[in-house]
Order: sequence, then C-alpha cells, then structure tokens
Amino acid sequence: MGKGAFFILGEGRGWSLPILCLMISILFAPAHGLPGSTDDPLIQLLTPLEGTEVISKKPAIRCSISTPFDPQKLLVILDGTDISGILDLIPGGFEYRPTMILPSGHHTLIVTAYAMDGRELRREFAFSTRHYKSAEEAYSSNEITVLYEKLLGKSDDATNQPSWKTESNLASESKLKEKEWELSFKTNLRYFERNLPATDPTNNGLNLANYLFQGKYNGNRLNFLSEIGDVQINETPNTVQGLARRGGNLVFQSKDLHLQLRTFAVRSEQVIGFKGGLGIEGTKDDHIMGFSGDVGLISDKVRFRTIYITGGEESGSFGISTTGGEKRGDVLGFLLTTDFLKQRLTTEAELDFSRFDADTKDEFSREEDKAYRLKVGGVSGNYTYEGFYEYMGPDYEVIGNQGLQKNREGFTLKTGASFPIHSINLSFSRYNDNVENDDLYPVTYTTQGTVDYSLNKIKALPIGLSYQKSRIETKDEPLETLPIETDTDTVTGKINYIKGPWNLGFSTSYSLQNDRTSQDNDTTTVTYTLTPTYTQEHFSLSPSFSLNRTRNHLTRVYTDTYTTALDLRGDIFRKKLTYGLAGTYNIIRASDDTTKQDTLSTNFNISYLLFKNLWGFLNPSIGIRGLYNRTNDKVLGQTTNELALFLVIQTTMPFSF
Repeated sequence: MGKGAFFILGEGRGWSLPILCLMISILFAPAHGLPGSTDDPLIQLLTPLEGTEVISKKPAIRCSISTPFDPQKLLVILDGTDISGILDLIPGGFEYRPTMILPSGHHTLIVTAYAMDGRELRREFAFSTRHYKSAEEAYSSNEITVLYEKLLGKSDDATNQPSWKTESNLASESKLKEKEWELSFKTNLRYFERNLPATDPTNNGLNLANYLFQGKYNGNRLNFLSEIGDVQINETPNTVQGLARRGGNLVFQSKDLHLQLRTFAVRSEQVIGFKGGLGIEGTKDDHIMGFSGDVGLISDKVRFRTIYITGGEESGSFGISTTGGEKRGDVLGFLLTTDFLKQRLTTEAELDFSRFDADTKDEFSREEDKAYRLKVGGVSGNYTYEGFYEYMGPDYEVIGNQGLQKNREGFTLKTGASFPIHSINLSFSRYNDNVENDDLYPVTYTTQGTVDYSLNKIKALPIGLSYQKSRIETKDEPLETLPIETDTDTVTGKINYIKGPWNLGFSTSYSLQNDRTSQDNDTTTVTYTLTPTYTQEHFSLSPSFSLNRTRNHLTRVYTDTYTTALDLRGDIFRKKLTYGLAGTYNIIRASDDTTKQDTLSTNFNISYLLFKNLWGFLNPSIGIRGLYNRTNDKVLGQTTNELALFLVIQTTMPFSF
C-alpha cells in the first residue's frame, strides 16, 4: 500500500475502522445503492417447510415477511413462473393455493420484497412434492372452453357469416407415474354447431380432435415406449419423417447394447374424429407399416440403422392430395452415422431402395429405384462446416412421404463463423433434374451462392447484409423446346434499433433477374419494409409498412404493391378488459393501368372478464367481435364490402383432480 493508504488504515486509528466499513459497504452494495440481501432472514417459508417433501397435488404455500413491505412490488417466482398476480396477501406475508396441479419433484420458490424504507429483501427456498405415497404422480388436468357468438348485424356481401355459432373444447391430460413406470393420456374433444353447414374437418356436432395414450418405462438399462392414437413417426428424410397419422408405435431401447428397435402401424388416410378406431386395425392396403433397428458401435461413435416400410393408400384424405388410383409401395433403407471427434467431424450416409405402384389397377407394374445421400460436417470453436450430396432416382417414391423431390441430383456446401461482434455464413449449391438424361426433357441446372453477414458491435443496433447469386439454365433441350438461361442477383440489408420496449426495424432488397436468352425478359424488383414495434406487459403495437416495385424491362411496365399492416393488443383494469385490432391494407397499381386494386381486411375484438375463478374454476367474459373486408377492383369496376358484428360470450373452466 502507498503511504496515504497506510495512514488511513494504520495511523488514523480513530477513523480507520469506520472508513474501512464504508469502503466494504460500497463495494458490496446492490447496484441501486441500497443495502440488500439474497438470503434475508426476514422472509420465512412457513409451509411447506424448506427442504421437506410434501404429499400433495396442490400444496399451499405460505410465507411470512417480518417487516412492513410494499405489496405492489412483491415478486414471487415458482419454478420460473411469476405467480405474484395470484397471491393472497395475509397479515405479515402472503399465501398461494395452486389452482392447477403442481408436478411432482423438486421446486424452487424465489421471493423478492421491498421494505417501506426501500431495502430489497430476497430469499430462495427449495422443497419437493409427491402426489401420493403409492404414486409419485397421479393426476388429471383438464380445461373446458365454451364460446357462443350471436350475429348482431352484417352487410349484404357478408354471405358466409353464420347467424350464431357455438364452440366447446375439452383439453385433458392425465398421468400416472411411479419410479421407472409412466402412463399418460392426452386428448382434445370438440363440439361445434352453427346455422350454416360446416366444412371438413370442422363438422357440426361432437368430434374427437386427437388423442394419444403412452406407456413408458425408463430404467437404468432399458427404455420402452408404447403409443396408441395420433402418433408421429420419424426415421430418415428419404423414408418417412414427420409422418403424423393415427395408429400405434412401439420403441425398445437397450442402453447396454446401444440398441433401439421400433415397429409401427398407422392408417395411410388422415383420420380426424371418431372415425378409424385405434388406427392399427386393417391391412397394408390401407395402412403404412414398418420396423427399424438402430445399433451403436465403438462406444456409440458409430450408429447403423436399417429401415423397412410397406403399405398402401386407397385414396386421398384431408391435407393429403393424391392423383391416380390405389397406391402400393415399400422401401428398404440403410443409415450410417459417425462421430469420432466430438462433433468436430460427423458423417451421415443413407442408401434406400424403393418399389412403388402409383395405380394398382392400371397395366403398369411397380417401378423400382434408389436414392442415396452423404453429409459431412462439424463444429470447431466458432466455425461450422457442412458438405451434402444427394441423388434421387426418377421413379423413387415412398408411401406416406409426399415431400420427396424425385428425379433430382446435386450438392450443397456450407460454412460459417460466429464471433461476439459479427458472424458470416457462406453457402453454394448446384442441382439438376432429369438425372437419367431422358431425351424427351431438357436437363435443368440450378446453381446458387449466398453470403450472409451480421454485425452486432452495437447491441442496440444489429445490422445484417446478404448477397445471393442464382442461375437457372437448361441443356440438351429437345426440339421445339426453348432454352432457359436466367441469372438473378439479390442484395438484402436490414437494421434494427432496439431500446427498451421499442424495436424499430428497416430492411430493403434489390433483385435483378437477367434473361440471357433471345427473349431478354429481364425484371427488377425493389422492396422497402419498415417494422416498428412497441411491446409492454399490458400493451403492444406492431405496425408495418412495405413498398414493392417490380419492373419488366422488355415492356417497361412496373407494378407497385403497397402494404400496411397493424397488430394492436392490450389490457386494462388488471387484465379484466382486453382488446385487439388487426388489419392489412393492400394497394396494387400497374403503370399500364391493367391492375388497379385496393384490399382492406380488418378484425377487432373487445372482451370484459366478468369474474375470475368464480367458484374456484369459472372465468366468464362478454365482448364484441367484428370484421370488415373491402375489395375494390377499379379495372373491373367491382367493389365488395363485408361487414359483420358479433356478440361473444365465452368462459374457461380449468379443473383437475
């Protein structure tokens, strides 16, 4: 220490201790300058006792605060959820009685209060719960919502608006768990009725929206999953992925052997409601069935999976568009993945063989084909990299996977770097169709390169820039087929200003499409977009404004599209009165007067909560909902005005046991 410091602490004996205490208090005081505590003894957890296990689904929580405090600033967080607004204040503290079932397990309670002199008091508690002595968890959590709408008035153009409508939904989740075993059931039951005919899948009457029953066993060595209902199957991109249907799914996993086995059977038709039963009854003519085996080798650094899927589809269904007649198909796939360097270098290789008959009643038999892909990538520090190659044969199709793009071949290269101040991502790809060079069709090549850059040096002012170059060209065109050779350059920039509740965003893009053929059909597109937003706890405002101009160089005709949108939401009187307004206004103008159209689409609602938790579970509200849509086509001389106003009565009824 210097001589001055030695004097204060040593020679100035009368002042050394007070000054030392003052220095310590300054160093360790809270940021607001008032003394505080993160483990204040003035806050005590009365029930349940800290560190104990309580056998209860809805344990009452009671805390005492042994000093006068400001109730408006009381903050209580239970398992990361703010429950301050639903506390019951009692003399010398507060009480909380959960309306919904508290999951079993460990819980944390954080209480922050402010004494009348401004001191911050803070304390954190921990306790655990168990629903029954014989069952760790056993509950049924439900919520009924009921909505009734009555038409108050409408315009002549509002022909599709019903005079009245009733909707009700029961959302239910039940669970039974003890140690490694767990049973659960989820469902949504809906009732819908109105004076106009309803369209699929919302039919009048009582209907089953979805359901799922699961049985699980999670042990130290074995895992098991059994599902019945609306399940989702994910295997590989070239077989089935995201297959959501009604049926059954069984998964067995051995941790010692690094082995997983799956078998499933689902209806190929998209089933909604009570139709279809469990979904596992039937044959492979109207079902999709399959099994897979996945084994890990070399300490799970290498995994190998085999997939076989077969089935048929008799006709299209809701959300599934099909052409032709009854379909049949099967696929055999192999997937090999490796990771020897802890994500620094990973590989994924897939090989698949399919047989598919697009119409079993025509004279053509099944078509056989193959698909394969290889992906290599990794992450090292701030850098990422990936290389991807795929081939999809012209006749490669899989039942239940309509998203596949057959007759396609190409590769993609990606790399990126991310740092605290800025980041950059690069990508390059080249694909072509007609992989077997059929003389009846040209080969179309699509090449694309992209550079994305973002700058975050000023946190309140993030900036992003991107450039994309793409080319579409054809080769080996048959006679009387015009060639295609088009280059497109696109530059995009965006900037945001973020401060408090404000987020002001502005973006612009410029695109030039250069037709290099004799047609010389060049186009230019420029877009400007402004998106200011203001967000608070009880109010949010999100308008947006955009201008898009597209110009055809050959005809010298340009088309302007102006779009204004608004989303306003809020509540007052402690969320008793809620309101919202949303709308979009479009103006389209062509310089040659071939297009002159204005479109306005708006809707609004205002609702007042009559009671909160009436009789412990009822939350009725009454309100008004309205819509106004206007279309004015000045070229055709047609104008439509759709106006409707509804009285809305609704309630939510959560209950659990």
